[in-house]
Amino acid sequence: MGDDAQLAQLSSCLQQSLSPDPAVRTQAEQFLKDGSVQPGFSMLLMRLLASEGSDATVRQGAAVTFKNLVKNNWVEKEADVVGAPAPYSVAAGEKDQVRAMLVGLMLGAPRLVQAQLSEALSIISAADFPERWPGLLPELIQRMGTPGARDFNAVVGVLTTANTIFKRYRQAYKSDELYKELKYVLDTFAGPLLELLKEVSAAIDANAANLELLVNLFKCLRLICRIFFSLNSQELPEVFEDNMDAWMGEFHKFLCYDNPALAAVDNKDREKAGAVDQVKAAICDNVNLYIEKNEEEFQRFLQTFVQDVWTLLTKTGLEPNKDHLVTSGVRFLTTVANSVHHQLFAGGDTLRQVCESIVIPNLQFREDDEELFESNHVEYIRRDIEGSDSDTRRRGACELVKGLTAKFPEVMTQSVSGYVTALLGQYAADPTNSWKAKDAAVYLVISLVVKSKSVVKGATETNDLVSITDFFTQQIAPELARAASGDAAGGTGRHVLYADALKFLTIFRSQIPKPMAIQALPAVVSLLASRENVVHTYAANAIERLLTVRDLPPAGSPPGARSQPRYTPADIQPVAQQMLQNLFGVFAMTDSSENEYAMKATMRLISFMGDGIKPIAGVCLERLSGMVMETCKNPRNPTFSHYLFESVAALVKAGAGDPGLIATFEQLLFPPFQHVLQQDVVEFAPYVFQLLSQMIESHPSALPASYMGIFPALLVPMLWDRSANVTPLVRLLEAYLRKASNEVHGAGHIQGILGVFQKLVSSRAQDHHGFFILNAFVEALPLAAWADKLPAVWGILFQRLQSSKTTKFSKCFVVFLSLLAAKHGVPSVTESMSKVQPGIFEMVLTGVVADAIANISGSVEEKVVAVAGAKFLTECPAVMAQDAAWAKLLNAVVTMMERPAEHKSEEDLDAEAEEAEARAGYSAAYNALRQAARKETDPVPDVTDPKVNLARALAGASAQQPGRIGSIVSGQCAPEVQQAIAGYCAQGGVAIQ
Repeated sequence: MGDDAQLAQLSSCLQQSLSPDPAVRTQAEQFLKDGSVQPGFSMLLMRLLASEGSDATVRQGAAVTFKNLVKNNWVEKEADVVGAPAPYSVAAGEKDQVRAMLVGLMLGAPRLVQAQLSEALSIISAADFPERWPGLLPELIQRMGTPGARDFNAVVGVLTTANTIFKRYRQAYKSDELYKELKYVLDTFAGPLLELLKEVSAAIDANAANLELLVNLFKCLRLICRIFFSLNSQELPEVFEDNMDAWMGEFHKFLCYDNPALAAVDNKDREKAGAVDQVKAAICDNVNLYIEKNEEEFQRFLQTFVQDVWTLLTKTGLEPNKDHLVTSGVRFLTTVANSVHHQLFAGGDTLRQVCESIVIPNLQFREDDEELFESNHVEYIRRDIEGSDSDTRRRGACELVKGLTAKFPEVMTQSVSGYVTALLGQYAADPTNSWKAKDAAVYLVISLVVKSKSVVKGATETNDLVSITDFFTQQIAPELARAASGDAAGGTGRHVLYADALKFLTIFRSQIPKPMAIQALPAVVSLLASRENVVHTYAANAIERLLTVRDLPPAGSPPGARSQPRYTPADIQPVAQQMLQNLFGVFAMTDSSENEYAMKATMRLISFMGDGIKPIAGVCLERLSGMVMETCKNPRNPTFSHYLFESVAALVKAGAGDPGLIATFEQLLFPPFQHVLQQDVVEFAPYVFQLLSQMIESHPSALPASYMGIFPALLVPMLWDRSANVTPLVRLLEAYLRKASNEVHGAGHIQGILGVFQKLVSSRAQDHHGFFILNAFVEALPLAAWADKLPAVWGILFQRLQSSKTTKFSKCFVVFLSLLAAKHGVPSVTESMSKVQPGIFEMVLTGVVADAIANISGSVEEKVVAVAGAKFLTECPAVMAQDAAWAKLLNAVVTMMERPAEHKSEEDLDAEAEEAEARAGYSAAYNALRQAARKETDPVPDVTDPKVNLARALAGASAQQPGRIGSIVSGQCAPEVQQAIAGYCAQGGVAIQ
């Protein structure tokens, strides 16, 4: 097929990929997917992208396909399956052709196409620049043109490309390779960049009335500023330090720049920042970077820029198109306030001016905020709720107050308290029309009081000069009481104040005394029924966060004592039923059918109530199972869906061991489970597998036949091809083996499960899951049921050890081998291995096993290895006959046991909880249900202390050969190992002869 015919076919296929007909669309998508792993396909896409006569949607589709091809197939990857050929990657020659065309193609492409090509270029440059793409920077510099003869339209494109390439330096990890690359970039590009800055600056001065040209020049200037940020993100380069006067001079000039005619053009769009404001915001980001990273070198410019930014902020209005500029400017002042140069703000008058001119105006509830509150609650909540990373004027103003209060606590507390009193006075005089004054007062108090906070705990450190309980009693509790009485007068203003009260309660949940919080709880529950989305969402969030509050152990508690929940089920029992009813009511409200905060609160409440939820568990699950069925039709909100399944898991957890409840759960859950699996709802399948595992593990008696009926489907290869399914499917197989081992064996499924094991263990990414299956075999099945399969299992494992041994694989191998020996005796290992190759056990034990024991971690795994180690050292004549090998194994086992145990601090647990919450929602990777977590069991419960167990085993063996073991220990074991063994013996009341 000729090039023209191929282009025509590709063009037609791209059009069909947008077809409303699913069959046509699927076929086209498959063609593109198959093409992306064919040599020459990237160049075919490039030729189509270069064809200006092609339809715009076709070029856009080609750009997306090209970007995806680059993302998936540009960088060479190692095959995951050991021994398999490497996945397809674009050939070196084809890459050369792509790189030669890409920059020119991108610069001449329409805006939407350019955005896709820019992302592709970013991926390619990260992989190839500069070693395999040395011509990239010279080409960009050449395309910028020469001084005095530049096309600034083209310069914008070139700078956009350069910005795309250099962005990755902002977050890159420090390394010699990175600094080598940065040096090349700086040597090549920094000089021309400064030259261009000066020329653009002069052109702006010379063309003050040419608004069309000015817009382009300011686009260039903004991109220069962003490139400056990227190139200075690691540390201050010498080339920038040497030219700091020139750079800072231009930055100062443009922070003070004013062109009324251009400002009029910029301000036509009230929502989008204008060209000049974007430049000023970028300059604020740059000087903020310098005060953070290069404080000493930047110090001589600091006062000038503080004055520039201060003046700029006092002149900037409240329009939404100024938001980015204001947040960037306030962030710079906040960084200065937190630095050693905070004395620039010293003095009551200065701090008063900051509050009056910058803080108070930017804390005000604007018309745009009101519109968001009423019409776009999702965006309002995203910007405002605790834990959001969104930059807003309010957040910036609060951070500035917080920074200044940390440095000037008494003065700031006195000053801000005065403003709070004045604002509350305005509200008291006219509550209906002055509600914004109280709103600002609440935010001022929050910013004044909070020194530090976290998503998990809320405020963690507070300003002792302000009484949180007094403000709560005088200003917050009355708002909540009004809500509890059903007073909704005041429209939006009243609802905003309800939301403020809920936010205050949520942030200071650890500081507000328990009796006060419990007294406020009925009001919070009543606000769940508010028709305002923001209000019932904040109420749900407040409940969920309150139920997580924990108190430090009382004085005199033993070391290592953990914090305890502040609230008990009895505390919330009076309102629990209404709370649950109102939470379910949220999902019936407009735009809240998938309210993730309400679902998270539902999960938390069910989990918190424990056994107390049992009387209404069936009713709750009926509602939840119906929601699962409804959500399956169109999964839109991953976080909501995650907490929906967490709520189901919390109910199953509460009903564990109750035959009546489990039967009800099966009746209600099997239909949605069946729907998910039959309709292939890929997002929810991992959740279903986890819940099935939990139900099997919770079953109080023998599994009903309905469970075994679905078992064969779990061995279908297609299910295991999806990486997100692997972890929950392995757990499900383990659950079946532990609960119904006789049925699984009797139905002849052992061979099929071992087929899954073989598939998993050949994958570098999934091999540990294969060992989990083997471990379940060891613990759940009688050895006779699969002993004949063991030689084949060893053969597979030995082959993998020989061809592709990794640290992870070796650790898993040692744990499996140890578990087999600990549960079924040393002969189960030695005899089955000898059928593969006589004498191989001794080689493996003194080689792979002894070497890998040092890397074993986890209390259960360490105990299993220690127990098995004691058996190998004292029950294997072939090993005991080799003094050096025996001593090596003993050294390894003792060293492992003497390693300090890992105890996670409260901070570690908080960090884990915060990370888990951030990850909540399904993704391409597996997402665990915390409420369905399996309790870890001890495979060797008969051994209470593995150290004493080792000492007694050694003492028993030494009695058979007096003097021999003692001499090996004293002659070939490290002193610290000898000392440890002596301690074990003393503890066990035995002696080694």
